[in-house]
Amino acid sequence: MQRLLIALVLVLSGVACGSDPAPAPSPPVPSCQANSTATVYFQNRSVTNRTYDVIWDGSRLTTIAPGQDSAIFPFAAATHSLWFQFTNTSVLACNPSSPVLAVCSNVFFGCGG
Repeated sequence: MQRLLIALVLVLSGVACGSDPAPAPSPPVPSCQANSTATVYFQNRSVTNRTYDVIWDGSRLTTIAPGQDSAIFPFAAATHSLWFQFTNTSVLACNPSSPVLAVCSNVFFGCGG
């Protein structure tokens, strides 16, 4: 009986040693990758000491004073529309653009008009 028990223990420990190890956990996917987003911020590089409204995808997103940076904003990684206009006017401070945001990128856009 004792020999049978020893043989059974040896067989079972051999099975345990020969089994595949548990797979290593996958590293977490960054939220920007999982959500296909990017972050952007804006800079006012005005040489005329004027405040700008940032118009993003047709809506005023923020206003930035001369020499200032905006907050950081998350957006879908895609093509967007952007223009800077002088605050409280419809006059463009810089040429409009259509930036394409890449997944997980962190970019800034500036205007110095």
